[in-house]
Amino acid sequence: MTSEPALPARDPAAGPRSADTPSTGQVAPPPPGQRLLQGRWGWLDVLIVGPILASSIYYYLGLPLGTWLILHNEPVLAALLRGSTASMILSGAAVRTSGLSVVVALLAPLPITMCTDPCFFYGGRRYGRALIDVLGRNDPRWSRRIARGERIFARWAGWAVFLAPVIWLPNSVFYFLAGEPRKMSFRQFILLDAAGELAFIAEIEALGYFIGEPAEKLAKDLSNYSIPIVIGLVVLMVVFSVVSGMRRARAGPGTAR
Repeated sequence: MTSEPALPARDPAAGPRSADTPSTGQVAPPPPGQRLLQGRWGWLDVLIVGPILASSIYYYLGLPLGTWLILHNEPVLAALLRGSTASMILSGAAVRTSGLSVVVALLAPLPITMCTDPCFFYGGRRYGRALIDVLGRNDPRWSRRIARGERIFARWAGWAVFLAPVIWLPNSVFYFLAGEPRKMSFRQFILLDAAGELAFIAEIEALGYFIGEPAEKLAKDLSNYSIPIVIGLVVLMVVFSVVSGMRRARAGPGTAR
């Protein structure tokens, strides 16, 4: 009569079983990208995707604020809070006409222009293609952007990250690709990103510097009509949102991807 062992036999060479290793009969947890698509968000997902979504909302909600500041000749504050092209042009003009510091003019838009760039980098690292699916639900242009970005990034890599904002390419695509293949460290990415954004800011503000006083005069002339302009912007935003919602409703969910 033979006795059976109390525990199943296991190869000693296999080493101790990890707590993360699923045992027999257990299903491995889905990857972060799949959990994101299923709506099962954790705190890391909120830190990565949350700022991207919040930035998209703020872009539209902050338009009246940015317009108000520009029309009341507050280009530095507008650049700090909005980072718009108009605010940078007026900041460049203020360097020439009002003695604004070049350093202040260059650094003011930098935080707002870079605030979501690390999110795209770590989004590419954590989710891979799943983040593209999330962003592409309401914007099918993402598929075309990624296809074009992959061709450019495969050839230029770090130079693509630096030059994307300078030559007006969809920079968020390159930031995503920089994180996805794990071929670029975050330190290298953030240095290239900051250098590219500063070059972009200098490019726009140089235009304002050469325009000079006419740019400031136009803003001052329009300041008397700032309230109607801001109200008109709000009305246009509401109309655009309603029309877009009606078109998506008529098109159905199948065309949203």
